[in-house]
Amino acid sequence: MASKGKTTSHNSPQLQHSAPSKPLPQRNPEQEKVHRRDIFLRKVRQASDDRRWESRSEQILHKDFLSQQKEWEQAQRQSASEALTAQEDEVMDQRSTSDHEVDLVDHIVSQEDQEFEALISLMQNEDRDQENIMSVYGSDEEEYDELFMEVVSKQEASTRGIQSEGPTNTEQSMDVSMG
Repeated sequence: MASKGKTTSHNSPQLQHSAPSKPLPQRNPEQEKVHRRDIFLRKVRQASDDRRWESRSEQILHKDFLSQQKEWEQAQRQSASEALTAQEDEVMDQRSTSDHEVDLVDHIVSQEDQEFEALISLMQNEDRDQENIMSVYGSDEEEYDELFMEVVSKQEASTRGIQSEGPTNTEQSMDVSMG
């Protein structure tokens, strides 16, 4: 059985595989205290340096962000001024329309008015011609009405002839009418 504080080779797998090590040099308690203090101070300095570098990196990132934002704002101002200049140029171009263009537009409008008037008079002439043709030949509607009346009167005559020849029993005529 192993005593407290001692390690045996069968209890610790790390010691089994490691090469025999040199015994640690024995330090006196005063040296051990100084050594521990040095390690502690080194850790404190390292943590302090890490915090300083972290805050510096945040400052660098912040400055980088601000410079990019200023560049973007400058680019926006420049593109806005270019757009405004282009818009002003366009307005000036529209205002500088020549008299020749105005005359050309007036000529086109008057020509379209003449064509429209000619189209209206042509349509009125066609309407008069159509009325003349209808008065000479009669209306299609009247002719259709006459044909319809003729067909209806023939059907009534043939229906009367069938009823007079057919059976006079009311039950049979009901059956025929029902289908």
